[in-house]
Amino acid sequence: MARKRKQKVSPRRIGVFVALILLGLGAIWAWQHRARVQSAISTVSTELPLPARKADVVSTDTAAVPVKLGGKLSIKHPPRDSQLGIVADAAILLRIVEMYQWHERCELAGGACSYDKSWSSEHVDSGKFREPKGHGNPPAPFADARFVAGEIRLGDLVVDPKLLDTQAAQDYPVKTSALPPNMAATFNVADGVLYAGGDAAHPQIGTVRVRYRIVPAGEVELAGVKRGNRLETK
Repeated sequence: MARKRKQKVSPRRIGVFVALILLGLGAIWAWQHRARVQSAISTVSTELPLPARKADVVSTDTAAVPVKLGGKLSIKHPPRDSQLGIVADAAILLRIVEMYQWHERCELAGGACSYDKSWSSEHVDSGKFREPKGHGNPPAPFADARFVAGEIRLGDLVVDPKLLDTQAAQDYPVKTSALPPNMAATFNVADGVLYAGGDAAHPQIGTVRVRYRIVPAGEVELAGVKRGNRLETK
């Protein structure tokens, strides 16, 4: 029996075959590279913050709603005059200071002047007197002051203290026992009023008297605007 002769593969065919393999591998690498790039782009795009849309922006502004409310005030910390140590169970504590001073009264057209003594809540500048010698007024050691309680509330609302300026104030007599030791050595009390440098019956020039008034933490009716949990002036 005759043997079959082996057919030889030409170099040209081998070259074509190798080229096809290389093209296939290149196509696979290109596809994989493009897939990796797209995956990276997708990852970055999901990690970057999206621009806020109008519906996503939450406003922090609270609209002001006009209201008129009534009820009983409550306070967290009572007002205190830290200079004199006076405390009151109230919403507002008012200190009113007066001093016994010289006053000048002159006639018109350069006429004669007379001098008398009286209580005054304003400091009288004796340096402007026509005859200042012997009629000097010392400076007042204290001034009028207003002390506010810590966190005034009307129900669940925190009240702006300015809303209480229209509320009627009442006298707040001070007792000697209410004075701290250092103030008790300086002041004496007469009818609930403090005196220093003299007494109520025999005041001298420079004698100071201090009285107090309060706005109680009682029933009120307030008109203002509600902003969140606060009741404020309009």
